[in-house]
Amino acid sequence: MFRVKQFPSAFGFLLAGMAGWLLAASGAQAQQAVEDIPKPFVLKRPLTRQEVSERDSLKQYALGLLCEREDRLLEALKAFQEAARLDPEAVAALKAQIPIFLALDRVQEAVTAVEKTLRLDPADHETWFVGARVYKSLGKYKEAGNALRRGLDAPGIKERPEVAQQMYLDLAGLHEAADELPQAVVALTKAAELLDHPDVLVDLGVANRDAIVGRAAHTYERIGHHLAKLKKYDEAHKAYLQAQERRPESAGRLSYNLAQLCKEQGKFEDALTYVDSYLRFQPIGVEAYEMKIGVLEKLKRTAQIAPWLETASKNDPHNTGLKVLLAKEYARGKQTAKAETLYKSLAGESPNADIYRGLFRLYKSDPQWGTVQTLGLLNKTLDQASKAEGPPGPAVQQAKAMIAALRDDGELAKDLVAAGLKQADVDENLRFETLHLLAVLADKHRKTEEAEKFYRKALADASPASEALVYSGLFRTLWKAHKYSDVLLLARDGLKRSRATNRLLFFNEQAKALARLQRFDEALRAAGEGAELAGDNDKLSFRHLRVRILVQAEKHEEAEAEAKALLKESNSPGEAIEVRYLLSNVYSAQRKMAQAEAQLEIILQADPNNATVNNDLGYIWADQNKHLERSEEMIRKAIDLDRRNRKLRGVSGTEDDLDNAAYVDSLGWVLFRRGKIDEARIELEKAVALPDGDEPVLWDHLGDVYYRLRLLDRARSAWQRSIHLYEQEKRRKMDERYHEVQRKLKLVNSQ
Repeated sequence: MFRVKQFPSAFGFLLAGMAGWLLAASGAQAQQAVEDIPKPFVLKRPLTRQEVSERDSLKQYALGLLCEREDRLLEALKAFQEAARLDPEAVAALKAQIPIFLALDRVQEAVTAVEKTLRLDPADHETWFVGARVYKSLGKYKEAGNALRRGLDAPGIKERPEVAQQMYLDLAGLHEAADELPQAVVALTKAAELLDHPDVLVDLGVANRDAIVGRAAHTYERIGHHLAKLKKYDEAHKAYLQAQERRPESAGRLSYNLAQLCKEQGKFEDALTYVDSYLRFQPIGVEAYEMKIGVLEKLKRTAQIAPWLETASKNDPHNTGLKVLLAKEYARGKQTAKAETLYKSLAGESPNADIYRGLFRLYKSDPQWGTVQTLGLLNKTLDQASKAEGPPGPAVQQAKAMIAALRDDGELAKDLVAAGLKQADVDENLRFETLHLLAVLADKHRKTEEAEKFYRKALADASPASEALVYSGLFRTLWKAHKYSDVLLLARDGLKRSRATNRLLFFNEQAKALARLQRFDEALRAAGEGAELAGDNDKLSFRHLRVRILVQAEKHEEAEAEAKALLKESNSPGEAIEVRYLLSNVYSAQRKMAQAEAQLEIILQADPNNATVNNDLGYIWADQNKHLERSEEMIRKAIDLDRRNRKLRGVSGTEDDLDNAAYVDSLGWVLFRRGKIDEARIELEKAVALPDGDEPVLWDHLGDVYYRLRLLDRARSAWQRSIHLYEQEKRRKMDERYHEVQRKLKLVNSQ
């Protein structure tokens, strides 16, 4: 309850007025004589200025309570603020403002009110509790923890167990978030001790008895989880049993936790007893079944696994995951026929990636046919799916599940690519869909030669609807292989032969390839032809391409002039951002770093969450060895934004969910500049291992890190790789960085 500061003078007036009213009423009813009416109240002395302020403050406080009761929050807040102004020592007037500020989402003002209240009354546990939650909402976890501890140390908290138990639970949550498990256990234990007196809490109106007992059980379960992580097995075992005692209906679920404890301790017989107790409830998942398999293996009872899984599957016929486990057990036991039959049956009923992954691994282990069986099944299914009409039928679902299995299993995908390469030379029956999938898988796993071969075969069979997809994939593969002449030939051939692909694709690829081959005049003509053919939306991209070609041709003044003209012609903020980014690259190529930075900073003012620009500006600063702390912040922000964007695109958790190598390189480089050499090595090694990480600058940076660590052989290898890539990328062969790497390689070879 809120405590109101006492105002003796004001209360005296109120009581005197009340007494006068009662006497007057009584006199009227009894027809008392006029002389019996009490005389008006007269102060013995004038009120002091402070007493007047206290009286007026109390009046405003009472007005605030009335307004708050009628849900007139702004008027209530105004009254409480006036009360606090009139009497700065009135704790209640300050305290009453806190919930209103929170209701109005004026959190920072709530924090100020909390801190003022606690300065006046540091023993107020309620305000410490509210303050802790406000601090937590602001991400101030240290302050939240301190507030909870101060509140729990306050004298009055002993009379409020219903508040104390929640404060202990909140404190435990903060320790859990900080991975401070011993401290979390202490706080949870204190909460559990209070929750173990449900009758007291019921009398205080917290909740009904069942809810309190349930919360106690959950608290003991949390204690058990933390103690298990701390490897305090006996204490964890006791906590789980206490949870079971308070919630017998959850005993089965907790048996799984007890089984885990026993397994970690090597008490496999006890673990088997507990996991069997849990499995009687036929859980939906397969984790407990997998645990029992592991326990039986430890007990050398592997012969019991398959018969037990057969019985369990028969008793729970709708648990597909359980049947997959049985199929895997058949495969492990060399019962290939049984495993294949079961996998195919499951795939026919409810196909998914896990089922086909198991079947394909079964085929892979076949010494006679191996992955060829997978290729045959895939080819047949994709053919059926391509011919299906109407709503998606079984073949379509099966094809999707097969593709998912291969996409998420690199080993299977690589084996399939190898099998497909052999088969493609002797088998003309591989369907377009199969060839295209093999090309995509080969490209994904850096098998560029195989990818090119599959794409070219697929192109011969492509329909008008799928032609553009194959051309795009083949161009991408040729660029990765640095086959610029082949890109040029394909682009020119596409202009002659393509039936449905947008001709702009070929002009774009032709211009870029010619520029890379340093045939700049031809490249500019190709870009111009594309611009003439393009509509308004695509014309801009060809003008951007022309600027980039001019930069490669080192015609910097012309490139700058055209970029500035584009900026003047920009019709939208988005267009202007793209042009400014292009202009920053033009300035960077001229080593006009101040102008390049200025363009990037303008972009960030309009679009502060632009991942590419955050990275580029951070990298430019790091490369100049300035603003290093801010540079690191921006690069880390770019990486976080990129991850968030991938998650929004739905690639989170797949093999495509990989960081951008350029961003990781930037992080490694700024860490190197800041003298954090070991951290830099970790990031740069990660960068060059990424699919888009085989870039000369990345290997150059990694060589610098190795050299600083005196790992001279590694530095030599990294710089040699950098030079090789520079020489492949002909447009950069004469780059000053290329000559710098040559100088460093010569230096390390002399040591």
